[in-house]
Amino acid sequence: MRAATDGPEEIPGILHLDMDAFFASIEVRDDPSLQGLPVVVGGAGARGVVAAASYPARARGIRSAMPMASARRLAPDLVIVPPRISHYRSVSARVMAILGDVVADVEQISVDEAFLDVRGARRLFGEPARIAELLRARIREELGLPSSVGGSVSRAVAKIASARAKPDGMLIVPADRTADFLAPLPVGVISGVGPKARASLERLGVRTIGQLRELPASTLARALGPRAAEISALADGSDRTGLGHRTRDRSLGTERTWDEDLTDPQEVRRRITMMADDVSRQLRRSGFVSRTVVLKLRAPDGTTLSRSSTFDQPTASGERLREHVVALWERERGSMPRVRLAGVRATQLEAADGAPVQSELTARSAGWTDLEAAMDRARDRFGSESLSRGSTLSRSGGEAPPSPSATGWERRDRHGSHNSG
Repeated sequence: MRAATDGPEEIPGILHLDMDAFFASIEVRDDPSLQGLPVVVGGAGARGVVAAASYPARARGIRSAMPMASARRLAPDLVIVPPRISHYRSVSARVMAILGDVVADVEQISVDEAFLDVRGARRLFGEPARIAELLRARIREELGLPSSVGGSVSRAVAKIASARAKPDGMLIVPADRTADFLAPLPVGVISGVGPKARASLERLGVRTIGQLRELPASTLARALGPRAAEISALADGSDRTGLGHRTRDRSLGTERTWDEDLTDPQEVRRRITMMADDVSRQLRRSGFVSRTVVLKLRAPDGTTLSRSSTFDQPTASGERLREHVVALWERERGSMPRVRLAGVRATQLEAADGAPVQSELTARSAGWTDLEAAMDRARDRFGSESLSRGSTLSRSGGEAPPSPSATGWERRDRHGSHNSG
């Protein structure tokens, strides 16, 4: 969507707020002895990868998705912290609550970043720069975490500006300075200009956005394909794309790579059941329902399978997600005797309050809805580890192996013992 330029007084009303090294910053906040050290969040095993790196770690050349072995070579004094995903999501919810407290128009795009249209908040809080500083100050004071904000007349430029403001900074690009701001930057900062597109542009002698702006439209179309017009508008500063609030293109999910391959089909079943429950809780907390669930499996040799199943009606029920992903696994287990990675993802999301209601709600499904609502309340109060299915309890320590038909739940007290409930 494109809006006309309002003239010299046009304000950069789109902000992009990005938490700085979010997972690592939370760990440092929770353990101040880590301050100033090269801290990474991730798996410490032979197959471990870096999920997040503190800025002292980044100064050593360590980046997200880097194999942990490489990170250790770059920083022999590396501090590796295992991830606490449920904790990070809880902190994320508090960040988003702060944003929603100040700005009505918020589009969360990941656990640690969001776009905001602050034009409607100006009467209460002042100009975009003032609002950005207010948000950053509240996040710092209430949560003890750093964040960076970029502002512009378009979401794409706001995101580029927030990246240039890091760490712990702010950069607001005036409308009439947008083209000048972008001109010296490498074309790779534009979302959607990946390695192939960069290579095509480099063959034309184009390395910066300013150089891209000088290309004839026909040449740009050959190099970039259907996105050429969109990227051209961004490069010349005329783009005015705001918040989208698209939910059908979004997805929520989780996946994990294990240090040791899983060879027991029941253990795979247990793990993907836990993932289905986790994804369903994400859906309920985010106010979405899903039409399709996707199961991803990867073998030690890198062979990857992705299988999906679509529901009759959109859902956020962990039991329905579990039933579908387990059925997908049962169909594929013979083709993948060893599993290195598994993931569960809910796609084709819709707002829960706008989704069609089930025409026939059985007693069993109604019971699960009530049970899951009660579980959410208990987990919010006592922590995400306070409840789990009996079928997902670890088989270590003499516990009974998971039964294919088990759907019971267990409550864990603070000492880790298990009580049926």
